[in-house]
Amino acid sequence: MDWSAAWSVAATPPGGAADPQALTRQAPGWLPAEVPGTAAAALRAAGQWGLDDDRDFDAEDWWWRSRRQGAPGPAVLRFGGLATIADVWLNGRPILHSESMFATHEVPVTLSGDDELVIACRSLNTHLATRRPRGRWRTRLVEQQQLRWVRTTFLGRMGSWNPRCAPVGPWRAVEVLPAAGSAQAQRLLPSVDGDRAAVEFAARWHGATPEAASLAVGEVRSPLTVGAEDDQAAGVLLSGTVTVDGAPRWYPATHGTPALLPVRLEITAGGATAVHDLGTVGFRTVEADTADGGFRLSVNGVPVFCRGACWTPTDLVRLWDAPDRLRAAVRQVAEAGLNMVRLPGTGVYEQPEFYDLCDEYGVMVWHDAMFANLDQPLDDEAFRATVDGELATWLTAMQRHPSVVVVCGGSEVEQQPAMMGVAPEVGRNRVGRELLPGAAAALLPGVPVVACSPSGGTYPFHPDEGISHYYGVGAYRRPLGDARASGVRFTTECLAFANVPAQQTVEAILGEGDRPGHSPAWKRRVPRDRGAGWDFEDVRDHYVATLLGADPVAVRWADPDHYLALGRAAVALAVEATLAEFRRPGSSCDGALVYLLRDPWPAAGWGLVDSDGRPKSAFRATARACRPRTVLLRDEGLNGVRATVYNDLPEPCAGVLQFRLFDADGTLMDSVDLDVDLDARASREVSVDGAFGYFRDLGYAYRFGPRQVDVIAATLRGGSGESAAAVLLPGGHGRPRVGDIGLRADAVTAGDGWALTVRTDRFAEFVTIDVPGAEPEDDFFHLAPGDARTVMVRPLPGAAPRSAEVGALNSSHSHPVRLDGGAT
Repeated sequence: MDWSAAWSVAATPPGGAADPQALTRQAPGWLPAEVPGTAAAALRAAGQWGLDDDRDFDAEDWWWRSRRQGAPGPAVLRFGGLATIADVWLNGRPILHSESMFATHEVPVTLSGDDELVIACRSLNTHLATRRPRGRWRTRLVEQQQLRWVRTTFLGRMGSWNPRCAPVGPWRAVEVLPAAGSAQAQRLLPSVDGDRAAVEFAARWHGATPEAASLAVGEVRSPLTVGAEDDQAAGVLLSGTVTVDGAPRWYPATHGTPALLPVRLEITAGGATAVHDLGTVGFRTVEADTADGGFRLSVNGVPVFCRGACWTPTDLVRLWDAPDRLRAAVRQVAEAGLNMVRLPGTGVYEQPEFYDLCDEYGVMVWHDAMFANLDQPLDDEAFRATVDGELATWLTAMQRHPSVVVVCGGSEVEQQPAMMGVAPEVGRNRVGRELLPGAAAALLPGVPVVACSPSGGTYPFHPDEGISHYYGVGAYRRPLGDARASGVRFTTECLAFANVPAQQTVEAILGEGDRPGHSPAWKRRVPRDRGAGWDFEDVRDHYVATLLGADPVAVRWADPDHYLALGRAAVALAVEATLAEFRRPGSSCDGALVYLLRDPWPAAGWGLVDSDGRPKSAFRATARACRPRTVLLRDEGLNGVRATVYNDLPEPCAGVLQFRLFDADGTLMDSVDLDVDLDARASREVSVDGAFGYFRDLGYAYRFGPRQVDVIAATLRGGSGESAAAVLLPGGHGRPRVGDIGLRADAVTAGDGWALTVRTDRFAEFVTIDVPGAEPEDDFFHLAPGDARTVMVRPLPGAAPRSAEVGALNSSHSHPVRLDGGAT
């Protein structure tokens, strides 16, 4: 159980108090605090700190205290994580010193029944001021290069894209465990060997030696071996293996059912039987085919195109979030057709509920060890021992989670020195190459191990071999065709743009009368690389110019709102086209993870969704390119226009694929229907030109005369009523805005929300649905002439939206819609 008592926090100058007695003499000002939590989160809650404040939380000592009444006697205090250099006292007596944010500690104590717990988190700046050897290379990602000596996160210390909120404090739970009657699991490892599934189990039981013990997996129960109590502190060893015949397999949700089974430990002692819930397990195999320089994942023998994004904590300040908010974030990923998130080495190991939710929703996890960019001092024995313990704790905790399909040694540890000209044999990720493989083989067998992200190839940043961070389309401002020309194999970071958020978020960022662009409040939160003469808004503007043919500077001066709309559209085009290329049959690429999933604060940040989880245009584009059953169009130049129908799901797909051609006035020129029968987990390519039976130059590649076709629309309708649509514009997306295109909408009540139907007479490009206080299930889609689409709109908690506004990029008119039945 948690240490169920109120906490408070106070700051003192570094070294100002050595212990709680000295602290009392200083009489600091105390504030209420939450645990798990951080100093920044406590000050935020008290209204004494904001996201744009420049307080250095590493510059002070931070003290946490709590008094608890409860039963006296022996107990174990479990500290899930203390950031970072920490000392702990119980009733004035020192019980723990910790120097790693990622270490878990269990301390046997004797409680008095009226107990005070005090935690001092020392100034990290003071700790790092001690003279130590410098690394063999530097990074601009963080200012403090000596962070390489301390096991803590970069989050909150990378001022170029997140708030300065360095985590300090008990950022994971503080728990009181009974000294007797509890089990400490040491191994809970599912495995699959052909048709045989098994769970290997080992735990230490603290208490009287059990008369009997068993482990139940689903409906299967097997007895455990009860060992002798050779060490009272270590407890009694319980061990055994449960075999589960016919156990269902766990799949990512895009390719099957993420089946799970509950696990229970049953202990009989003193004639009574107690049941301990150990969570769930899933059975799956994972293989990585690295032949020919690739990286192709298969789950249960099924090849999987991995698509998703890099995860950031849903509350970057506190580094812990309520389970319902965490559930909403993971569910959003799964419902978009994404099947993987990556926890990058710049971040943290997530709270336990995260992994349970990824198991439940069928979202795979690429999991870095929390190392990034800096040279690791593994020759220091104490540092190496700390890292060994960290890896063991992490990998053991991951054993029962089928969603964890790749473990990796960290982020850009090898790219950083390689780009600075350091010799490859020097610029190695030693954790990923020397420590992680052996630890994973012992504690997490069967899960692929990657030395570093990126790695492989002549240089680790070359995308045509191994794991890459591909920013050709994006920061390096390459044309969209570079996604194919670069021969990307598996990119664990890509497509980072300053993604414009929804209008509600834009208004929350800006002050009264401010406009986006050069407003200091706006620019402060636009991500950038430290030391660069550009930021990611400049990157977005580049694609506004090249993909939409607009002058972003001129538009921003004259019409700031349209400037934002163009930015949203340009990013959506780049993201959808690149992901569609990566997913294309015959592509060299087997995985693409966008950087990032979520903004750390309200901003035009890298996130596909904003800091409240509200989708941006890039999220909608990503979802369109990634849904397990869909149709995508692409222009293959002189080879004509191609459609690819995807069916990643485990059931066959039978339906009708319709192509329609429209001219510039919105008149239907021609249409054709094709029967489509796809096996499970299959795809099919169709020549759109060929579907009409004669040459029409639909992509306008040969240019024998004036272009006739303005819009190509593809619609896939399945037998069970589901549908997917795609649009290709042979003349490109740089279209002039006109007045009335016949765009209109109406809404009817449906359940706890509304069914909003959007119709258009002429082509509507990037239809937007703006509903203050509510969220549409989709927008930023195209509507072919004469088409209609119904979108569910659901209110946000506590909101009572009354109206919506529907618009399109190529129309200067928007259409208001009343949700409460009143007149517009």
